[in-house]
Amino acid sequence: MAYKPFFYIRDIPSDGRSTALEGLKIPRTHHYFSDVEYHYHLLAEYSDEVIEIREQYALLPYEETKLIADRLRIAHPIYSATKAQRVITSDLVLSVKRGDEVFLVVLCCKVASDVDPSNPEAARTLEKILLEKVYWEARNAEWRLVTDKMLPENKVHNLDFFRGSMVSWERDYLNSKIADFVQTALAIWNDCISLNDLLVTASLQLNLDRDECFCLLGRSIWTKALPVDLDSGKFDHEDKLPLLIALEATCFN
Repeated sequence: MAYKPFFYIRDIPSDGRSTALEGLKIPRTHHYFSDVEYHYHLLAEYSDEVIEIREQYALLPYEETKLIADRLRIAHPIYSATKAQRVITSDLVLSVKRGDEVFLVVLCCKVASDVDPSNPEAARTLEKILLEKVYWEARNAEWRLVTDKMLPENKVHNLDFFRGSMVSWERDYLNSKIADFVQTALAIWNDCISLNDLLVTASLQLNLDRDECFCLLGRSIWTKALPVDLDSGKFDHEDKLPLLIALEATCFN
């Protein structure tokens, strides 16, 4: 049965940072309530090791987290309107495969200021984080507290910049042209050419329009067919496209 998150973005009021997006690894809609969650989702989607992404994952049965809270002498979260025990959720639960082994990596995604000791609300936030940590430790999962300050900023920006190409399903007819595009792009590329100029030249050589070439570029990058350095800077249409390897090292020559 397909996974369903415990919360959908329609369920919880937000400050406008909620995101619903179609998944690349699993064909379903993912629901995120902050930029931090969404940005870690991008990294998980890009990783070859991550085979499944589950967000807003309920820690059930809730009686277990209540027992943990009692043992740690921490107040368990409650629903303010009814005072009933609230179900705790984890932001991202990743199934990661390395070799023949599949294991869970759980990400608790926070804005760094929310857990900064100078924040008067941080102590309570850290208590709730501890409940989650202990729950997953009992399941031998790899649990991590991650913040916006830990994100590879350039890589996240660039994955977001090109991700639309991956979900433009109406352009799936271009998939058979990815290898030709990569070969053409590598032949055109030099360390001074802008992304725009590369696309214009490629479109003329491949008899495609510029938007089709941009889609091919995004898909080539996301599928790692084109070895681009995503950490070198924040890409824009006027930026140069930095490659990770020299042209003579590619398999397309």
